[in-house]
Amino acid sequence: MLFIRILNYLKGYLVITVGGRFPERFINICVRRGIRLWNVSSEGGVFTCGIAVRDFPLLRDVARITGSRPRIAERRGLPFLLRRYRRRSAAAILGIVLFAAILYLASTRVTNVDIVGNERIPEDTLRAQLGECGVRPGVEAADIEPDRVRNEMIMKNDQLAWVGVNVRGSRVYIEIVERLDSESVPHITDEECNLVAAKDGVIARLEVKQGQTMVRKGDGVRAGDVLVSGVMDSVYGGYRLVHAYGDVFASTEYSMSREYPLNYTEKVYTGNEKKLYAVKLFGREFDLYTKGMVPEGFDEERNESCFTFTENGAGFGGVCRIFREYTLENRHRTVSEAVETGAAELTPEVEKMVPENAEIINKINDHNILGDSVEVTVTYECLENIAEEKEIDKSLIDKSGNLDYDIDSGDPTNTEAPE
Repeated sequence: MLFIRILNYLKGYLVITVGGRFPERFINICVRRGIRLWNVSSEGGVFTCGIAVRDFPLLRDVARITGSRPRIAERRGLPFLLRRYRRRSAAAILGIVLFAAILYLASTRVTNVDIVGNERIPEDTLRAQLGECGVRPGVEAADIEPDRVRNEMIMKNDQLAWVGVNVRGSRVYIEIVERLDSESVPHITDEECNLVAAKDGVIARLEVKQGQTMVRKGDGVRAGDVLVSGVMDSVYGGYRLVHAYGDVFASTEYSMSREYPLNYTEKVYTGNEKKLYAVKLFGREFDLYTKGMVPEGFDEERNESCFTFTENGAGFGGVCRIFREYTLENRHRTVSEAVETGAAELTPEVEKMVPENAEIINKINDHNILGDSVEVTVTYECLENIAEEKEIDKSLIDKSGNLDYDIDSGDPTNTEAPE
C-alpha cells in the first residue's frame, strides 16, 4: 500500500469531485472500463476520489452517459510540484549545491569534542590544551593523530594518568583518567613501585588506576612478573616514576590429587569398648591403671577435663581414654565409588587452600585410572586479584629506550582489559 502511494506521488495524480443524480452508476462504469479510482468519499451528494492524470480524459464519455459533472479539485504529486517551481530552477540548484557542501564539511570536520572522566581538572583547561594539540571544532577529523594527542596531553598536564582519543565521524570523544590523589587513597604514598604477580594465572580483567599496563587480557603470567609498571614512558619526553596502583584479576587454580586403590582394607568396629582413667594434678598426670591394662588392636580416643585455679594453669582434672575394638576387612569398590570418595575427602582440603578474597567460578572433579587404583583430582578455578606492590629496581631501567607498549585503547577502569 505504501509503495502504491509513493508511485502515485512520483507520477502525479488528480483529486476530483463528481456531482450528479447517479454517482453509484458513475463509479460502476469506471470500474467496468478499468478506470481506477481510490480514496472515494461522499458528502452532500458529491463524492471525492483520486484518479491518475492519464485516466481523467476517459471520464468525459462516462459523465455524458450518467449525466455527472467531474471537476478537478487538486493536482498532487512530484510533477506538479516541479512545475510550480520551474521558474526558480537557479535558486533550487544553488540550494542543492549549498546543501551538499554543508553536508561534506559537516562529515569531514570536527563539529564537537566530548570530554568525559575529568573530576578535578576543569573542562575549560582541558579544551584549551586540546586546542593546542589540534583538537577543536572546525579542524579536519582525518588530521587528528590519537597517539600524538595522547602523549602531548600527558606532557602538558601532570594530573593526567591516561587519555583516550577516539574519532568517530565528525565527533571526537576524549576519555580522561586523572592521576590519583594520594590524600584520597590512604595507602598510596609517593614511593615508586610496580605491581607484580603474587602467583601464576591468566589475566582476566584489569582495573589500572595509575601506572603503565604491561599485560593484556588473556596473557599468562608467572609469580613475580610485572603487571603494571611504575615507569611511565613517553615517546616525547623520556620517563617518570610513579606509584603503580590498581587491581589485576586473573584466573587461578587450586587443586589436590590423591590415589585410591580399588581393593583396600577398612576398619570395622566391633562395638567393644574399654575405658581407662587418669588424674591430672598440678600439670602432672597420674594413671589409675597399669600398662598391661592397655589393649592392643584398639583405636584410642582421649577426653580431658581440667579445672585451673591459678594464673600459671595449676589445677586438677581427669582424663578418660576410650579404646574401641576393630577388625580389618578386605573391600572392593568401583571406579565411580572411588571418585565419589576422593571428591568428598579432597573438596574440603582444596577449599582451605582458596584465599578468602578469591571468587570461585568453577569446580572440576577429574580422575585417572592407574591399573588397580584411581587417581582423583579436585580443582577449583578462581578469579582473584593477584597484584602486589614491589619496589622498582631503578638499576634495570633502560633510560634510552621505551617500554613495550602503553595503554593505547579502551578505558583502563573498565572490567575488560584494553585490547
